[in-house]
Amino acid sequence: MTDAPLRLCFGVHNHQPMGNFDGVFAEATERAYRPFLERVAARPEVRLAVHCSGSLLLWLREHGRAAFDLLGEVVSRGQAEILTGGFYEPILAILPDRDKRSQIELLSEFLRTSFGVRPRGMWLAERVWEPHLPRVLRAAGVEYVLVDDSHFALAGVDADTLGGYYLTEEQGVTLGVFPISQRLRYLIPFADVDKTLAYLAERRSSVGALTVVDDGEKFGAWPGTWEHVYRDGWLDRFFDRLLATPWLRLSTLGEVVDAGAPTGRVYLPTASYREMGEWALPAAAAEALEAARHDLAGREGGERLVEMLRGGFWRGFLVKYPEVGDTYWKMVRLSDQAAGAPSSAPSVSAARDAILRGQANDAYWHGVFGGCYLPHLRRAVKSALLEAEAALDAAGLAGPPTVDADVNGDGAVEVTARTRELVVTLNPTRGGSVTEIGYLPKALDLADVLTRRREAYHAGVRAPAGAAGGAARTIHDPPSAKEAGLAALLTYDGFRRASLLDGLFAADGEIDAVAPWETCRAALGGVTLRHSVIERGGAITVALTSDDATLPVMLDKRVTVAGASLEARYRLSARERALEGRWAVQWNLALTAGDAPGRYLTLPGRPSLGSAGRIDGPSEVTLVDEWIGVEARLTWSPGAALGWGPVQTVSVSEAGFERIYQGTAFLLAWPLGGPACDVWTRLEARRR
Repeated sequence: MTDAPLRLCFGVHNHQPMGNFDGVFAEATERAYRPFLERVAARPEVRLAVHCSGSLLLWLREHGRAAFDLLGEVVSRGQAEILTGGFYEPILAILPDRDKRSQIELLSEFLRTSFGVRPRGMWLAERVWEPHLPRVLRAAGVEYVLVDDSHFALAGVDADTLGGYYLTEEQGVTLGVFPISQRLRYLIPFADVDKTLAYLAERRSSVGALTVVDDGEKFGAWPGTWEHVYRDGWLDRFFDRLLATPWLRLSTLGEVVDAGAPTGRVYLPTASYREMGEWALPAAAAEALEAARHDLAGREGGERLVEMLRGGFWRGFLVKYPEVGDTYWKMVRLSDQAAGAPSSAPSVSAARDAILRGQANDAYWHGVFGGCYLPHLRRAVKSALLEAEAALDAAGLAGPPTVDADVNGDGAVEVTARTRELVVTLNPTRGGSVTEIGYLPKALDLADVLTRRREAYHAGVRAPAGAAGGAARTIHDPPSAKEAGLAALLTYDGFRRASLLDGLFAADGEIDAVAPWETCRAALGGVTLRHSVIERGGAITVALTSDDATLPVMLDKRVTVAGASLEARYRLSARERALEGRWAVQWNLALTAGDAPGRYLTLPGRPSLGSAGRIDGPSEVTLVDEWIGVEARLTWSPGAALGWGPVQTVSVSEAGFERIYQGTAFLLAWPLGGPACDVWTRLEARRR
């Protein structure tokens, strides 16, 4: 056994996503960030690494000054090595290289001006690693980065042998890489301190340094952890034991780099932490992977083989959730438009800042932390990108008002139309449905309604775990349900949620406003329509017609964007005899909440946006959101019945399974008769 002390690089990564509620920031600060820093400040001998995302630092500086100043104190003492990263915590690998550098340099400069230090190391958001990163990270001033030991396992390196740091490279440019111990991540803070010390003692003879840096929210903000970590004294015992162990030395990452040569060289494949790879897979593949792991784990030597299994590639989220893919492609387009423009123009500078905010990672994926299922996180990212689009338009850099091309990399043509008030994306290959209605004066996408789709964890909704009580919970514990009856909401959509989804129905019978298509005689959500674009007098019209001879009607659909309005006019003609049945058009719309105060419909009784109902007679309804100051007025030609209802998903977060309001579906149904029929519907947004 070596006489040299084992260096332990312990640290925390603190992050709250842009767009999260102030109450969440405040609770995490009071239950996790501030008490943790207080314990660190009370023990000057403790040395550790700390990373805080820029969105959190901005909030702490304005609203959580005590925690912000404590962080500055432990950094100035040299106790805490503060790490840089992307300012708005983006997935760096998917950004244009210029934006990778901008995100890192923005946070590094903030840390320098706030705390007087220039960070050397970097926290990699969600540990999403791709082999091209070393060169651009070094160009941004980064010397070393942290990833999981599972990254190394996928490169064939035994995680039980890992220690210190390693060198990797890209095009001859080297970067240090610290492996984060999964075993320590799972032990801290959930297991007894003795178990952590026993594991460190086991590893002492084989390595010179071990690293564990993980979510700071585990230290007080996760369910049951405040009681465990602070009230019951886990953190005090942890620090006391570490400081009292003679063969152990708490160390910063920089001290390990300065103390000696790297442990070795390594080339890492694309990877993130193990759970992220599972979440990136389609539901069926995720279920098959879990079954394979369970089967292997029961065999002799199977645990090591399990470590070689990997889930999906992080970029799979851009396919798994097309709504996320559209946001990504829009972000890249706007970044390209802003690139090379003179930054002296205020509108260009504003656009670039908004693009960086629109890269915040949390709305681009989903696991057990809500992610893209949380409307307020999607809204923050989408609003930032709409702000950027408006700023680029003001600078004359937004491009032509109409684009008729594949704008999201799916191989199909989309039509984007932009006025001073609206940005609209229409899909001719999906029946002329509309997946973006960006209201620029309020930077709000009225079409931001997430599709209901099957997730691998939905099996647990049908058989949820019991309530956890006050016990500290990890993301590996079976989730419990936050309310009864969630299994009844596990209904999945056949088409992506969009507006101007159309179909032909029988003359009689109830039609479900939220999920009408199973009873539809002919649905156009998956039909490719011929299209042409007409620009005239400031209005943009997309004319769509059907070539499908199997459809029982001939369709001429004209969608017009003018000012702040989006209108669809339909000409339906019988192929043989008179038209029969009902023609229905669905709008899927979202403001900022379903049942919160000040969000309602202008119908008798002012029902909330999250309500459900049916009414005959009116030819208009307005969606009101007093909180954001927006009204969306929906009108239609006479004779239609209006039905509406909430679009609700069941997702999982660290607190368990939960119901989430995504938006409201409105279904207009007109009775048909005669050889032809003309109907129309219009949406107009305005400030309140």
